[in-house]
Amino acid sequence: MSLMYIAVGIVVLIGYLLFKLRATSPPGIQTHSGYEPFFGVTRHEGKQVLKDKSVSVAEYNFYEMVRNGYKAYGWGHIGGRSGVVVVEPEDIKYILRDNFGNFEKAQSLIDIFETLLGDGIFNTNGAAWKDQRIISAHMFNRRQLRDRMSEMFGSHAQELVKILIEQEVGSSEPTNMQPYFYNFTFDTINRIAFNREVNSLRGNMEDRAFQRAFDVLQSKVICRFLTPWWKINRYFQCSEDERQITESIGTIDSYLAKVVNSYYDDEGSPKDDVVKGDPTITGLFLENAMSEGRKYDKKFIRDMILNFAIAGRDTTGSALTSCVELLVENPKWQDELHKEAMKCFAGSVSEPLTFDDIQEAPVSKAVFLETLRLRPSVPINEKVTLSDTTLPSGVRLRAGDQVGWLTMGTNRNPKHWGPSADEFDPKRWLDGKTYEDHFYPTFNAGPRLCLGREMAILEGQITLLTLFSQLRFSKVDGFKPKLITFTPHSTQVPVSALAGRWLFLRGRLRCSRCSPS
Repeated sequence: MSLMYIAVGIVVLIGYLLFKLRATSPPGIQTHSGYEPFFGVTRHEGKQVLKDKSVSVAEYNFYEMVRNGYKAYGWGHIGGRSGVVVVEPEDIKYILRDNFGNFEKAQSLIDIFETLLGDGIFNTNGAAWKDQRIISAHMFNRRQLRDRMSEMFGSHAQELVKILIEQEVGSSEPTNMQPYFYNFTFDTINRIAFNREVNSLRGNMEDRAFQRAFDVLQSKVICRFLTPWWKINRYFQCSEDERQITESIGTIDSYLAKVVNSYYDDEGSPKDDVVKGDPTITGLFLENAMSEGRKYDKKFIRDMILNFAIAGRDTTGSALTSCVELLVENPKWQDELHKEAMKCFAGSVSEPLTFDDIQEAPVSKAVFLETLRLRPSVPINEKVTLSDTTLPSGVRLRAGDQVGWLTMGTNRNPKHWGPSADEFDPKRWLDGKTYEDHFYPTFNAGPRLCLGREMAILEGQITLLTLFSQLRFSKVDGFKPKLITFTPHSTQVPVSALAGRWLFLRGRLRCSRCSPS
């Protein structure tokens, strides 16, 4: 054991020396070294000189930087890699669309998330990503939304309301909506991904255990960003985080094995009678592979399911929770939703809403999109630069530099959204108003535009209309929701645990019935 500690100490010392000697920031980005953790993510908090002013991340948080007109900040860290985070729409458009081929997911990020995402669509580049995207696109066409998904969302939303009426309405205890929404979206993505009715809303313990392991895995994988030696910890299992990751993976793989095995025969080949005509994501992938003479092994299917489970559960579950919180703060929009719901239900709330029912429901769509403007499920994202380039804002990037875009900052920038940029105002989206993706990059943009965007909006609308057709939410006196921020080195940015886990201590609310009138 003593030899292991000596070896780890030598690696740490070498890493620290490289860190001290080689940390640099991108050209044109001044650095500030006043805050230097022993082994943190950054050595230099970057300064961008604009408007004859300069600012360091140690002195400002991202909101203040956007408010004061700063376009970017830069950093340098271990191994000499450096990078910037930008907020300007033209920079985001350049990265995600105009010069898309010059930016890809960094191998360091792929390594970190491999345990969770494997070779799935959110953790790959190039041909592997493109193949998965082409196949997945068939799942999210208008016919699927109209004929299959809307029925699932409508029936599950009805079940959610029934449970809330049974368990929360009239209760003396306040309501925490986040677990309800995460169970709800977990149930719907299970139906979409592999046509499995899990009913975690009603407390299926096996499914709840999977979700708990899923949450632990995401949160502990994120900790690897702050632990440069995480691979050593993983190999020797010498940290609590890595031990919990290993334990969680065991629970997840055991759960998914039953699902994946149902598609394969004893010889490891997909079952023709199960795959053909299967409308789920899993069925689409396996049927495509069979028609082209390719073979997807069970690990690939497992990875694919986990990628879509994260996208389908976490992002929409987070968005719906934020919707209710913002509607509690802005009760007049609860009234507007109720009016629209009564119109969509045509006076009867007993039947699930359908795709056609909500085609004239602008308020619910506006509320959902405005929520995701203020609280995007993925508030920050990142890629690596393949060759030297200059962003439209003038920031120069070298090959190997990391570049991130702060969706949350872009979505709240008063230069583009006006002086009320921080206010919840769904009117921005009414009267047919639309915004280009790089001004509102909540769903990404360009070739990697979120395939599930229309599905998420459909699910959000149906859920909100079903909820507010019968329920109303209000604040508990004296209780103030607390925003928990992930704060390495005072950057004060609320980050997601992967694809949508806003770190909020959710507001405790009162849930009550509302009059049909």
